[in-house]
Amino acid sequence: MTQAQDVVKLFHDDTMVDSVTYTNKITTIVINKVDLVNYFKALDTVLFNNCYDPKSFRNIQFAHLTNQEVENHFKAAKAWLDDSTHTEYNFNTDKFTLFWTQGEGILLPYIEDMMSQLLVDGRLAVVENATKVRVPQYSIFYEYIGGGEYKIYKLPNGKIIFRESNFYLEQLSKS
Repeated sequence: MTQAQDVVKLFHDDTMVDSVTYTNKITTIVINKVDLVNYFKALDTVLFNNCYDPKSFRNIQFAHLTNQEVENHFKAAKAWLDDSTHTEYNFNTDKFTLFWTQGEGILLPYIEDMMSQLLVDGRLAVVENATKVRVPQYSIFYEYIGGGEYKIYKLPNGKIIFRESNFYLEQLSKS
């Protein structure tokens, strides 16, 4: 059961530089790299304070890791992000990316972990792939799975931009 709850209106952001693109079958989502850097700064503190507990993430990809593996993965991803030679990142959900991949793919689980908050805040650009037009707004719908509430972000034509339940752990573990 889903029901529309909110409409997010996007405003053009001229400050978006060194962008991160996340492409799926329906849309290309453009994230300001500054938001990714800020997410990593906050995460650095949270993970350290929680002894790199995998439960610090909602993303299902972290669930099977030990604390040491979370620390190793995070430090490798942070080193990749901090390297000044890497300025633009392009991710495509049609391509299979291993969790421990070397290269920019190591950032993908973190981007998927922060994606929902960026979509709620409208802090990104959404371009529909079929028309190559930047959408001015999208809707947030809610689905209920196993007693948990998950957001579905949809274009005005009903096509899904991002679905939390595809990435989030709670519906499987009930934690």
